[in-house]
Amino acid sequence: MNRLVFDIGGSHLRVALADGDALGASEKVATPKDPAQGVEAVRAFLEKHGARADEAVGGIAGVVQDGVVVRTGYLPEWDGFNLAQALGDACGIPSVRLFNDAEIAGIGEAVGGAGKGYRTVAYVTVSTGIGGALVVDGQVVPHAYGYEPGKQIIDSANMKSLEDLCGGASLTEEFGHPPEELEHALVEGRVRALAVGLYNLLRFWSPDILILGGSLMNDETGYPLRAVVREISALPVVLPPLPPIVHAALGDDAGLHGAAVVTTS
Repeated sequence: MNRLVFDIGGSHLRVALADGDALGASEKVATPKDPAQGVEAVRAFLEKHGARADEAVGGIAGVVQDGVVVRTGYLPEWDGFNLAQALGDACGIPSVRLFNDAEIAGIGEAVGGAGKGYRTVAYVTVSTGIGGALVVDGQVVPHAYGYEPGKQIIDSANMKSLEDLCGGASLTEEFGHPPEELEHALVEGRVRALAVGLYNLLRFWSPDILILGGSLMNDETGYPLRAVVREISALPVVLPPLPPIVHAALGDDAGLHGAAVVTTS
């Protein structure tokens, strides 16, 4: 069965062809503000490669339900858009399944990335926003509305969430420039806030391993992994033995790999 896989983030749209768990031809473009243009980008990709897909599987940065993009944080024109139906109609794909992008990336890391060999995998992406998922035996643990770890309140005095303090879009709004253009000390000053949010997840989810991905998990312009682990370890609370806390292994393609291996159940 020929599978088209896609990953629609707040900044970039990635699309690829998958043969089993292997990725073939792929492309990356800026995520269009208009969802119809996003669908057209996928259709044009298939036409360019002379490909026909029997099914499509992918994720988008937001809350999804039955193929509909219920709500996104950074793509307001996509809210309420029936992406599964639009892709199916435009591309002639009989089956389209849509997931939250952090969930599908978490599956990719759990099955074939940094979490391979671990049963209970916590995945968190720190980028434009902050998302994540809990994956057990290669499947996202069922939930009612979706995981949104970035929305946890970690500053009750000011009602600020983890995403408000550490997400890329929030840093850009607060300081007037994207994180990669800021003095690194400003970003590093938020490592402790990130550590608090991740500590909460470790206590809530109790995973065998915590995998951190996303464009802001880096030493040069984002959050250095060593500093994050150090701050978690230094929190004035009683900690159980920390699980391994590691960088994601699949990079920007984690969502595509997850979409390639997610099962039909």
